[in-house]
Amino acid sequence: MSETHNEETRVLASSGNIFADLGRPDAEEAFARVQLAQQIAKIIERKGLSQKEAAELIGLDQPKVSALVRGRLSGFSTDRLLRFLMLLGQDIDIVVRDKPNNHPTAHISVVIAAQLGAFTHT
Repeated sequence: MSETHNEETRVLASSGNIFADLGRPDAEEAFARVQLAQQIAKIIERKGLSQKEAAELIGLDQPKVSALVRGRLSGFSTDRLLRFLMLLGQDIDIVVRDKPNNHPTAHISVVIAAQLGAFTHT
């Protein structure tokens, strides 16, 4: 005889930011850092760089590059990640604007130009 459990599982929709979903006070910054690190990993892969080669380009040792591409971001500030992107040949545009009146708080977002389609800088 088999036993049947009728447990209800509660599913919540994600906000799109796991750190906000977990209630972290620095959720916006943490999520931006993750997005920047993901982009660094994609660029390293796209350029066919080994972790050692990437380390030489951005001024780290290979174990730190390994940690970075695996999402272990302790010790990697937003500023530092932006510097790595520049060293990997990426342009970075920072846009500051007033938050919309219908948003309760200001936020940080990372937009990857490739996701926008044809994006040009003059």
